[in-house]
Amino acid sequence: MMALTGLSATGLARAAGLTPSTVNRFMHRAVRHTLSQSTMLALLQETFLILKDKPAHAIDRRALADLAPAISVYEQGILEHAPDVAPVIAAAKSASFGSAAAAPPVSPVSTSDLPVLIGTSQGIDVQEINFAAAPLRTQRPPFLAGDPRAFAILMPDDTMSPRYDAGDMLYVSPARTLEGDNIDVVLERKGGGFVVGTLAAITSSAVRLALLSPKTRDSHERDKIRGIYRIVGVQRLGT
Repeated sequence: MMALTGLSATGLARAAGLTPSTVNRFMHRAVRHTLSQSTMLALLQETFLILKDKPAHAIDRRALADLAPAISVYEQGILEHAPDVAPVIAAAKSASFGSAAAAPPVSPVSTSDLPVLIGTSQGIDVQEINFAAAPLRTQRPPFLAGDPRAFAILMPDDTMSPRYDAGDMLYVSPARTLEGDNIDVVLERKGGGFVVGTLAAITSSAVRLALLSPKTRDSHERDKIRGIYRIVGVQRLGT
């Protein structure tokens, strides 16, 4: 949101009617809580009110793509408070901002069918796009429309609390890179089953995940892992 608006954390908070500390406390250190839904809604609403008056070529497409999961979750609330930003949200969802070269490739994947897995799911092969044994299905959000291997997974426990709670639906995109710090991922085991955590390290023999509750690290043997996939969004339980 800061990249899209050109505002600092303090400036964005104030523009949204919030105190600077509401956003600043998240910027430089880990905290054991998340932004409330009302805070997120205020920040997103202000972001799109600013984008509404910007020409398409002036909008940071990468930042817009990073914001896509939040758009999917908060769209209805944004439009209830700021209905005049509907065109810019529609354009964001249709990937019409920026050049065609900057847009992610879109493959002919159903936009209404996303497999939902659980931690113990068996008979799944993400690499081969084999989701026939997925126990649930949900509507595919727009930001995953071009990823045939995308899936959702229900957070199985409280090991990533307060970032994710048990029952939260995590959106996962195998098409996204694992570059960056503090990347949340899902490991797919060759023998079946999935593990959620923050990517701490990858070596020639192991993948280490950081967990939050309690703070610890788990090590997983590389030869027992089929894939490592980036979490790109979350639908909080009850929202």
